[in-house]
Amino acid sequence: MTDAPDPKPARADRWRQARTRAFDRSRRTGLRAGTWLAQRWQQTVALLRGMEPSRAYAPPPAAPGRLTQRRDAEIVVPAHGYIYVFVIRVSFSWSAEGLRPELLSWYAQHLQPLAVAQLTRLAADLARSTAPQHAGELEVELQRAIGEADWSFARAEGTVTGRPDAWVRLDERVQQALLPYSERRVTLDSEYELHLARARSAQQLAQRWSTILREYADTAAEADPQTQEGLVDAARRMLGLQKIAAQWIEDLLAERPRTGNWFDQPPPDARRSPDLPRQPGPESAANDATADGDPSTQA
Repeated sequence: MTDAPDPKPARADRWRQARTRAFDRSRRTGLRAGTWLAQRWQQTVALLRGMEPSRAYAPPPAAPGRLTQRRDAEIVVPAHGYIYVFVIRVSFSWSAEGLRPELLSWYAQHLQPLAVAQLTRLAADLARSTAPQHAGELEVELQRAIGEADWSFARAEGTVTGRPDAWVRLDERVQQALLPYSERRVTLDSEYELHLARARSAQQLAQRWSTILREYADTAAEADPQTQEGLVDAARRMLGLQKIAAQWIEDLLAERPRTGNWFDQPPPDARRSPDLPRQPGPESAANDATADGDPSTQA
């Protein structure tokens, strides 16, 4: 009796042949895909080589000319005595040559703290020796110091400049304390101008009387007694008016403050001499002349 053949070797041969065929198919597919990718890559390279330069990517050109941007700030520095302060409003003008606006804005934002610190040092040094009510003096000195300082910052893209313009304000407490004195000063200045106008009117009146007296000087001896008496009375009144005006002006100048510091001024009665009575001004003298029938004042 013949034995049947073993089926295991035939099954193993079939699996081996199947793996070989699958490997061959994969290799052929990979070769075809590689060839297709190589062809596409070569086409892409050729397309990029033939592209015009204007179509390629390039950064945007820099802005022509000099750009300027403004940024505001506020700093506070102590005044003399370290009780009151000065409030300084600052406007920085940032500028650069050939930078794009967004780049200049970025530099201004990051460099302004440095500029503010530099300005604060300058203002603090000047305010330390300035009285709290002298904001104008501090502003003048600060503007001079700003003009002498360097406000340029060198960077890779160029030099960025941030020059400040400063305005100094008084402390609110100092403003409230100075308000009555400022109102009084405005009143005194207005009165002073009014008194000067009256003095000029009195001077013009005296000049008119001088002209009349010179005209009658040669013919006074030939005039009638009434005319001579009127001329003598006019000359007497003119001399008296001049003396009153001179004394009145001296008294007015004595009451005028000699300095600009209104904190140190004594009251008006303390500046007036106790033995010097107040004389009437030119206006009252002119009124007296009108009441006495002076023809020039009546005209």
